[in-house]
Amino acid sequence: MSNQLNFLLNQALLYIQSSNFSSAKLLLKQIIKVRPNHSEALRLSAVISAQEGHNNLALEMIEKAILADKRNGIAYSNRGNIQLSLGMLSEAIASYEVAIKQSPSYAEVYSNLGNAYQELGENTKAIDLYKRAISIDSNNPEVFCNLGNAYWKLDMLGDARKSYGRSIELAPSHVNSLHNLAHLDLREFNFSEGWDRHEARWFITEQDRPIAINSSRPRWDGLPRDGRLFIWAEQGIGDQILYASMLKNLDQYPQTKIVSVDKKLIPIFQRSFPSIKIVDKDIDLPEEDYDEQIPMGSLGQILRSSIESFKSAKFPYLLPKLPQTDGLNLNKPSEGNIQCGLSWKSGRAKLGVNKSIPILSLAPLLSLKGINFVNLQYGNVGDEVDLARNDLGAHIQIIEDINLYDDIDGLIYILDACNIVLTTSNSTAHFAGALGKETLLLLPCGNSRFWYWHDIDGISLWYPSIRVFKQERYGDWSKPIGELKTYLESRFAI
Repeated sequence: MSNQLNFLLNQALLYIQSSNFSSAKLLLKQIIKVRPNHSEALRLSAVISAQEGHNNLALEMIEKAILADKRNGIAYSNRGNIQLSLGMLSEAIASYEVAIKQSPSYAEVYSNLGNAYQELGENTKAIDLYKRAISIDSNNPEVFCNLGNAYWKLDMLGDARKSYGRSIELAPSHVNSLHNLAHLDLREFNFSEGWDRHEARWFITEQDRPIAINSSRPRWDGLPRDGRLFIWAEQGIGDQILYASMLKNLDQYPQTKIVSVDKKLIPIFQRSFPSIKIVDKDIDLPEEDYDEQIPMGSLGQILRSSIESFKSAKFPYLLPKLPQTDGLNLNKPSEGNIQCGLSWKSGRAKLGVNKSIPILSLAPLLSLKGINFVNLQYGNVGDEVDLARNDLGAHIQIIEDINLYDDIDGLIYILDACNIVLTTSNSTAHFAGALGKETLLLLPCGNSRFWYWHDIDGISLWYPSIRVFKQERYGDWSKPIGELKTYLESRFAI
């Protein structure tokens, strides 16, 4: 019987390695039916449940596996992975530490523990753990990718590049390493390789992957020809605005152009690009309506292959609705006062916290005399604004009758009325840059600073009206805020 169970277990492992989970589950159920406390069968069942996204069930199964064999270090490591997926960070770390005690030569657990410390923001500790994993097994591309991520978060870009490079040497199609290296390439103006590697985005982890259309039409190769070209949105509003900076360059191509965008952007894109048909990205465009197609984020391969190519961009390329600021109910500024649009946080799920700034941390700016601030931050921010008003005496106006999240024309209406804009990395920055509005942008360090916020002498390459002020240490905004304050004082003689 033992030999038969081992045969079934080995066959189940082969099925798991080929992602044939349904067949593997059938075999594992047979083993567990005969031997309910078979630790390895229970462990592998938990691994499959986790792979299929059933983390609560996976946690139940892995607990049974550990109860059946408390010396199984790999099971403790698996439990840590499941707990990490469930947001149980401290519990995951405890599981990994037990796994290391039980199986000190198991390389993967050190990498897993490193991932947990990355979640905590303790990237130096994570790096030490990845190096420990590599000292045991130097041929695991995933560990080198994780190591690159930790270096990137510390802004150690050279070391991050080497780590991703080593991962790709070991596994040339390691998509996460290719994708991350693409971002480093693009951030450092290496456009030729960066855009090519950027195509790896279609194969990364599903939750981070952009949404692709299902089309049998050929991908546009950048050549001019007759016919209809469909350029489709793949990511969020900020990215759609960023890539729209290339749409004017398509005037040199004879194709009829169709562009899909978020429904909220349709009115402003229709008036800003009158020669292009603008459609809703959430409504499938029939294939008979176009002859070629390209994702919007791939236009850079054709139109932004060098720093020189950015000179062809036209600004502003988004146009406010007329009449522009007539009748906008902004507070009447005191003599000589400046109207400054203000946005201080990002709602992005993963990295939004790192890109956001607590409003009271902006005290050196909000306390400046001669500036009236106008809220551009969407969401329910009344309490935060009241805090700044009461604690700092800041002058921040909220335009009550404009929904800054859904009413894009209303947001642009306010942006256009301001003399200058102060913002963190969010969609407000993209709108302001596309409008050609003078903008001061506070940027985080590490991988929270997106690749397209590269600059030349402090001026954004994608948006020349944006001046950037960059964080040098993770979580420390004091230096860029101080530099921005000095700039405002000089710029407006206040």
